[in-house]
Amino acid sequence: MNRQKLINLVKTHTNSFEDYPFNKKNSHEKIIWTAIKQVSNKKIIALIFEKDEKLMINLKLEPQHGELMRSRNGVYPGYHMNKTHWNTITVNKTDVSKSELINMIRESDKLTQ
Repeated sequence: MNRQKLINLVKTHTNSFEDYPFNKKNSHEKIIWTAIKQVSNKKIIALIFEKDEKLMINLKLEPQHGELMRSRNGVYPGYHMNKTHWNTITVNKTDVSKSELINMIRESDKLTQ
């Protein structure tokens, strides 16, 4: 999956919009962050980024679910996020299926409403 397909996947399964609030012209940040936000309250549902040539997504999960998912290949505590609630999935290097990823996206959507 590429970055645009992942952005479209999140937007398809949520009532959201794409934003780039962390990518200012004078920023020292090298990572391009795509924030997918709720239309209703502008809270972040997902952060999509590439690091070390790997496509990643940060999603909010219930703590117990996040801990369970971290036992899976390619799922880690949230990069630059609260480690209890946020999880990073290395999209193309994980054994998480597309349907499981969609369920995680929906959970993050629900938790950020």
